[in-house]
Amino acid sequence: MQAAGSTPSSTDRVLELAFEVTSVVPLAGFALVHLATYGRALFGATELGARAPVSGWIVVLEALGLWLPLGFHTLFGYFVWQKRRQSQPSPAGDRGWLALHRLSGVVLLLFVADHFVRFRLPIITGDRYPADSVLALARELSTTVAGFPLLAAGHALGTLALSFHLGYGLMRIADRRARPELKSRIRMLCAGVGIATAIFGTLTVVRLAAG
Repeated sequence: MQAAGSTPSSTDRVLELAFEVTSVVPLAGFALVHLATYGRALFGATELGARAPVSGWIVVLEALGLWLPLGFHTLFGYFVWQKRRQSQPSPAGDRGWLALHRLSGVVLLLFVADHFVRFRLPIITGDRYPADSVLALARELSTTVAGFPLLAAGHALGTLALSFHLGYGLMRIADRRARPELKSRIRMLCAGVGIATAIFGTLTVVRLAAG
């Protein structure tokens, strides 16, 4: 067990770096790809991608670049959090934000899993073409339960969780790794990434839900 204030071992440093990279890199990629595709619905696009089965190398690349890193991050998240608590107790003013960050991670996990099962898995199995994804998502988001757009609300919440988890996660990394004279500017940039993702992503969900 690492004592508070002690110098982290090389293994701990590698684990910390892997934990950070396997969060922000796949999440940033997930956000960028989805905003660049589904976000085009804001400008009237109704069909994206090819009317052909997805290629195997895309599935392998997706697994290596998204699902395996996020799986690692999820499985080792608790252990890294425990080590941080023991070695670097969080300031009292940050504890609320950290709790919200962890809560957003749970919401985000459910959101990504649901998105995979509903929309990505049918494409991988060949039941749906990539070109059908926008209309399929719009059809799902426009449905209501007792007059309430439950799926659209869930997607909006998942988008906000993604935005906050990514933006605040980047800010936390900046706090630990950025040069002191650049830290405030980098934090502002990280916050801007989260805010821009939240705005653009939520507008996309609303546009698709409205039909």
